[in-house]
Amino acid sequence: MKKFTIFSAVMMILSLLCGCGSGTVVQKEAKRIPSTGTSWTVMMYMCGSTLEEEYESASRVLESLAYDLPENINVVVETGGSRFWHTDDVDCDYQQDYVVQKNGIRLVNQNPAANMGESATMKEFLSWGIKTYPAEHYIAVIWDHGAGPLGGAAFDSLHDYDSLSLDELKNVLSGLNEKLDIVGFDASLMSNIETASALSLYADYMVGSEDIMPMSGWDYNGLFEFLSNYPEASVAEVGQVICDGVMSKVSEQESDMVSMAVTDLSKETTLSLQFEGLGGMLDSAVDDLYMMRDVVEAIDGAERMGGNSPWEGYSNIIDFGSLIDGLPDSMGDIKANIKSIMDEMIVYKRMSDYHGASSGLGLYYPSHRNGDDIAKYKDICVSNSYMSFLEKTCINTEIENRTYTPENGAIWYYYNNLAYENVITAAPDMNGRYVMTATHPELFVRTGVNFYMYSPDYASYLYLYSDYETRYDSAVNGYVYEFSGRLPMLNSTPVSMYPVSRNVCYDLYSIPVVYNGEIATIRVRRSKMADSFGEYTIIGIWKGVDIYSGMAQREYKNLNTGDVIIPIYRVYGKDETSYVEGSKIRIGFGGVKITEKLIDDGDYIVSYTANDIYGASYECATNNLVATKGNIKIMDY
Repeated sequence: MKKFTIFSAVMMILSLLCGCGSGTVVQKEAKRIPSTGTSWTVMMYMCGSTLEEEYESASRVLESLAYDLPENINVVVETGGSRFWHTDDVDCDYQQDYVVQKNGIRLVNQNPAANMGESATMKEFLSWGIKTYPAEHYIAVIWDHGAGPLGGAAFDSLHDYDSLSLDELKNVLSGLNEKLDIVGFDASLMSNIETASALSLYADYMVGSEDIMPMSGWDYNGLFEFLSNYPEASVAEVGQVICDGVMSKVSEQESDMVSMAVTDLSKETTLSLQFEGLGGMLDSAVDDLYMMRDVVEAIDGAERMGGNSPWEGYSNIIDFGSLIDGLPDSMGDIKANIKSIMDEMIVYKRMSDYHGASSGLGLYYPSHRNGDDIAKYKDICVSNSYMSFLEKTCINTEIENRTYTPENGAIWYYYNNLAYENVITAAPDMNGRYVMTATHPELFVRTGVNFYMYSPDYASYLYLYSDYETRYDSAVNGYVYEFSGRLPMLNSTPVSMYPVSRNVCYDLYSIPVVYNGEIATIRVRRSKMADSFGEYTIIGIWKGVDIYSGMAQREYKNLNTGDVIIPIYRVYGKDETSYVEGSKIRIGFGGVKITEKLIDDGDYIVSYTANDIYGASYECATNNLVATKGNIKIMDY
């Protein structure tokens, strides 16, 4: 329990004497309305971090926390983890504990600042909250950035953005005297099977976002109103109110990314057992070239969460449900078992149209194969056999203390021989289509084209987009791509568009730009729906994933009149992160939009690209294109 020191008492008195300029922090205890029934205590662990420093987001939440709570409902908030606060009387030098009352929040406890990315700090707060405000039901909320299974949540900017890992969260909860009813995350990327596993013994339900949590976050007053009026509600019903509240508050441009789920953690053990069985089948698939290709195709087709491009960073999370759906029919029994368990485990989800097919639970998969991350994942992986599968398939990746290597797989030498023999060619056919042939197409999981535009300013070809809408044509024994003669453009300017994720209804792209002197991305959604096929919707400017901590930014910023962006282009033949800047684009009164227009006259090059069963990427020799009034001629030299 936190000790209320004399120093803390003096600081509190000084704070009360100073008053409160904003009206958020109040001095006097407010009279409570009579109890309405079953008791609940909500404990908010608010790590301000860059969300407070750059956007005042934590302060806006604190300003909203005013509700005439009955005596059976207590809400306490601990602030910290930020270099400064925009709310008067919230002091970055202290961990400050507040209670919510009808006219604002009232300071009730204070201690010197501690690292909110350490388990001891959160354990102290929750232990104090449970002892001081005993109840029949407890909800713990972690408010801040999230980074998924590897990065955890609550990034304390006072302590080099240290965060609570899943092991640390487990340590926090295991040290409490009470089991929690809900552990909720007002943070990104935390609804995944790894987090569910870490929490399962110490909480009944998990509530969180599978993808980016909108900046607007939870509707806390809506939650307080529900608890006050319906204190006898089930815990699952409370979780549903939280998810619905996120959707009710979200701004229009962020509404595409809502992916909230309520997970019944009592089902986690059963899911883990089935996942171990699935991991064994995935691991066995490494011994069969064609089975492995089917598995990797399912992974490739799974929906991506968070960042997934060289410019926005990589979160390395796929939707678990879409992975299961895509696995080969030969795994039918275990697929059906997992789907059945997940239907029971995800008791409620509230998804945007973009995430309409998402399951609600993510899974770590190293799309960007960083060896340090994969080694770190070994400590939290739910399945030993899934870990074996990852180690065997992540070739050309240095993984510390690696247990398995690709050489352990029976098909490794067979694959090497085929890859060595694999001759890839690309050329136009008699019908003007672009055709790629390969000696061993069975190695490929995904094929497409990379498209480049010639820039006289840089005397180089600049990357525009990758398109994977190819089809295999047995008549030519190759993959066929047909040019539409149109290019996606931002306000009539060709820009680089990187594919991020795709599902049955939409594709998500990322456009790298310089905005306000920083590299950021414009996220764009392309519809596959019949009534809006091919339409592009700009979600907003997104700063992506921090390269060191993995924390995913929550803000999507609108582009407004007068804003200036500078497109970024990769030069053909250079590293992905090497770039040149294009001409400035100033947003006018007409706003900004992405439309497909006839390709500008000029010189272009195109090359076929392919990813194989081990994730290796190939880009074959290029062909020159000449565009004239939207007509494209492929030059075959």
